[in-house]
Formats: sequence, structure tokens, C-alpha cells
Amino acid sequence: MAKNILIPIDFCVASLNTLRLVLEENKTEEIHATLVFAEYLNDSELDLLFYSSERIIAKHMTNEFKEALEVLKNRYTTLKEVDIKHLHGNNKAYAKNFLSANKINEIHLPKTYKLKITNRGFNPEAMLRKTYIPVFEKEWEQYLNKSEQEHLIALFN
Repeated sequence: MAKNILIPIDFCVASLNTLRLVLEENKTEEIHATLVFAEYLNDSELDLLFYSSERIIAKHMTNEFKEALEVLKNRYTTLKEVDIKHLHGNNKAYAKNFLSANKINEIHLPKTYKLKITNRGFNPEAMLRKTYIPVFEKEWEQYLNKSEQEHLIALFN
């Protein structure tokens, strides 16, 4: 049976290190990863009427991030599926419903890496910690002054 995990991301390549560490630890168990980007919805009626999570995700997606995901998919055969979802609620009930609907077994959070938050964004860690799902923290050496390309190259190592 596959393990369904959730990892918050900020669309920086470095935020994928949490996923890489989970894959390193689980070399035999299939992994289905749900990567979540947390950003509040716009209050505009027009924006709500034409809301599309795919459009929001595409707006933040970079070529480096896409390449990094492809590197991970090709390198780790246990990674069977990767979904990127938009979180827009910030309370315990919303989190429980989201986790249940996506059949999440584990939540993996970066220990020292701080997600880069957009204007309308928020860090979902506090909300996710209040749920019934086991939370694991992953720590890795941070390279604060590295470019996205350098972080991408680091995924190969």
C-alpha cells in the first residue's frame, strides 16, 4: 500500500528538499506526494467567480521548480504520484477535511527552512500540526545564498 504524504512548498527548488529526504528514507515503499501551496483567495467577486487552482499554481510555477520535480520523479522510482494543490483555508476544520479528502497518512515539514510567503500567502504549518495526522520534521543543510539553478544541481547529489 502506498504512503500518502503532504509537504508544504513555496515553489522554490529548496522547498523540495523535504520531499527528497522522505524519498531517501523510503526506498522500498511507494510514495504519493501532495505538495501544498498556501495562499488566501482574493476577495473580489469576479476573481472568486473565475477561481481556478490550476491558474494560481501555474502563476507561481517556475521552470526550475518543474525541472526539480522531474529530477525527483526520474531518480526515485518509489515516487508514484505528485500532486500540487492550493490551500486557501487556514483553520483546523478546513485542514482536517483537506487531509481526509486527499487520504494523507503523514505530514512532512521542513525543520529550519522557512517558506517564502507571498502577499496573500500564509504558512500552513501551525494549522497542519493541529490535525490528527502524524507530523515529521526534516532538516537539511541550507544554502541561503544559492540560486535556484544551484539548488536544482544539489538535488542530483
